[in-house]
Amino acid sequence: MEPDRGSGELQGRRQADERGGGGVEPFAWRIYDTASLPYAITDRWAAMSGLQYEVRVAAVNGDGQATWSPSVAITAPALRLAPAGAIKVVTAGPYEVGDLIQVGLHSQRPFTRRSPWVWSVCDPDGSGCELLPVVYPRPYVHLVGEAARGKRVQVQVDYDKDGSSWTATAVLGVVSRETPPSQTLPLPSPVLPPGCEEAAPSSVADAFTTGVPLDTHLHHLESKSVQVSWDNAGGGAIEPLCNDLLVVTPWGRIALVRPDGSVAHLEDRVPMNLEGSESHPDTVALRSDRFRVADILLKQHSEERHELFVTHHYLTEECIRFRLSSTTVLRQGASVSVSRPWRTIFDAEPCIPVIEESLHEAGGRILADGPDHLLVVIGDHSQGKSAREPGSHLGKLVRIAIRTGETEILSVGLRNPQGFVRDADGNLWETEHGPQGGDELNLLEPGADYGWPAVSYGIQYGGSLLRTVPEELTGKHAAFARPVFAWVPSIAVSAMIVNDERWFPLWKDDLLIGSLSGGGNGRSIFRVRRNGTNVQYVERIPVGYRVRDLTWMPDGRMALLADGGRVHFLSRSSMYCGKQSRLM
Repeated sequence: MEPDRGSGELQGRRQADERGGGGVEPFAWRIYDTASLPYAITDRWAAMSGLQYEVRVAAVNGDGQATWSPSVAITAPALRLAPAGAIKVVTAGPYEVGDLIQVGLHSQRPFTRRSPWVWSVCDPDGSGCELLPVVYPRPYVHLVGEAARGKRVQVQVDYDKDGSSWTATAVLGVVSRETPPSQTLPLPSPVLPPGCEEAAPSSVADAFTTGVPLDTHLHHLESKSVQVSWDNAGGGAIEPLCNDLLVVTPWGRIALVRPDGSVAHLEDRVPMNLEGSESHPDTVALRSDRFRVADILLKQHSEERHELFVTHHYLTEECIRFRLSSTTVLRQGASVSVSRPWRTIFDAEPCIPVIEESLHEAGGRILADGPDHLLVVIGDHSQGKSAREPGSHLGKLVRIAIRTGETEILSVGLRNPQGFVRDADGNLWETEHGPQGGDELNLLEPGADYGWPAVSYGIQYGGSLLRTVPEELTGKHAAFARPVFAWVPSIAVSAMIVNDERWFPLWKDDLLIGSLSGGGNGRSIFRVRRNGTNVQYVERIPVGYRVRDLTWMPDGRMALLADGGRVHFLSRSSMYCGKQSRLM
């Protein structure tokens, strides 16, 4: 039968036999598309086998007029019952509502399927069967719905193999009547340092602004944010202070974001000598967002006393110092204050000229290294070759004694370190900006030379080759410690944290890396899946803002500081990756 092109309907009647009590029964098949010929008759062949049919086809033209073909008599082929076990059950029971059941015909290959997978539920004794709607996009996978509670699930499929038609059925088991426990993992109770009590629930609505939910490969995230009124500039850093979030702005102001989203500003600020910048001849450079606070670190000494470490720029009469300072933060209940004086622990050498270009590539992230030392990664401040000069702290990983300020240079050849963390195995991970292209994820080791400015995967801004890198070494890291991973084009890497599986269990041990603008790749979080010190893959999670710093709150929220002074809190939604099932 080859009617005119168009769409139409197969209609006819079937001659019943003893199964139907004799006589003639009208029937209708599904709408078909005549764009593909010949027409395949697909239906439940087990119910049709051996019966005679008279079929005619209606073709509908563009004007909606139907033309029926003459009737044609056909006999549905007799089906053979497939051998037991022809349908393989991939996901074994017992099943609960919400589970995914997957089946397959793998043992019958090669075969040609003649009908869709047909799912049905029956009473436990096999009576009262009803067809189940197909609600999962793959026909051989079924999502158990409420209609199946307490019922027996079975599946049927018809196929051709070795010149014969077969029908295969499988009884998959009875679905539990009980309501299954939640498959999502609850957030744990806050893990607070000694002396930090959990905040009492607020009696008023919080001050957070609800953001757009974020879908990632494995977790669904909910977002809230709050604006911290401050310098409209890039930079600054955040650290949890018990239930509060301590925020230090790019120009040294200090604020607290309370659990209810309210913001409290402290009176003191980081000593940067900004007052001297007002009369300085290069005021523009000093008031740019390059002259700024780079990072902060809190160390708790008692229930009330925390030590605050800050890396920042400081203006002298002759030049700009890159400095590590500290002070004491006192916390008594909800009251928080800074106890002067500030103490200078370390000044990087050499002192930096007062020009805007020398403030680029500052780096400055801090890590604790035992009770008495800090590790600081310092950028080259656009001084290039200083990154590998023995007498300079610029472009280096430096170990600093907290009480004496004595320093030890551990690694060299860094450009602009923006992220710095230690994982559970003690490995030191660092992210740094390359020039145009070539942002790096490095594994820092004592004595290693990471090559800047002698080698880079990047090129000069504007598209020319780097003058400091010989042409034969461009895009290579020969003779130097190579990055574990590099981004070309750049993502403008920023801060980095190690995932805590208590909060986001499907991101176990992953690195979470923020990014700034990145020429189209940035304004995101990059999730780095590792196998030890090898990178398996990287997932980009666009957030829509320049991520300057990241940290974990005690209640499992991820706090992100965005350039411009907004703090975002990301939490895991109550459902992740759809629903845990036996397929996962």
